[in-house]
Amino acid sequence: MHAEQVTEPVDRERDRAPLRWYVRLVLRYAGRGPYLEAAGDGRLLRRLAEYGPASGVASSPAIAARVRAEAPGCPVLPLAEVPSGSFRCLVAINALGRTDDPERDRSDVREWRRVLVPGGRAVVLVPDAAGRGARLAGEVEADAGSSGRSHADWLRLFADAGLSVHREGSDGLSRGPYGRIPTWLDPRTLPARVQQRFGSLFLNPGEGENSVFVLERPG
Repeated sequence: MHAEQVTEPVDRERDRAPLRWYVRLVLRYAGRGPYLEAAGDGRLLRRLAEYGPASGVASSPAIAARVRAEAPGCPVLPLAEVPSGSFRCLVAINALGRTDDPERDRSDVREWRRVLVPGGRAVVLVPDAAGRGARLAGEVEADAGSSGRSHADWLRLFADAGLSVHREGSDGLSRGPYGRIPTWLDPRTLPARVQQRFGSLFLNPGEGENSVFVLERPG
């Protein structure tokens, strides 16, 4: 039986903080564009465009229209139509592991390598099925809508696609609630908040809900 969940007030700051963290990770570990943002809703793309040329990826015309509305002036196109070797940085937050089709994920990662310049980097966040967040949430909830891959599984997938790991870590316990304790009172969420505030990546793999990688296309 899962621990009883509590109802929390809407916390808009909690939703904004990860977006700021993603941007700061990109600036710290990948530099200033041009950026390609994969499978987002346009909010992160709009923020990246403040620091350099930024384009988005969309899987359908309807999604592309929504992304363009959120990030005016940013080109949005299917991944297969992105020119090879045209981006210094790719940002993929929750772009992988959303289906049970492993070949789709492998295909996308190979495409990421193709569109990056030699030495270009990808900042990637993916679900960690073996992480602490999944254990706290419970096995059934953790597996819902995810590929069930662990941090080690993702490492093998990226290596098979020809991408090396420049840095790896975890987002920490960033969401919640984890049982009966409200998130804003739970001391277990403090490391994630500190990591976000510093705009860095220092939590070890497995310490949160998602794995975070800075990948590099070898030169």
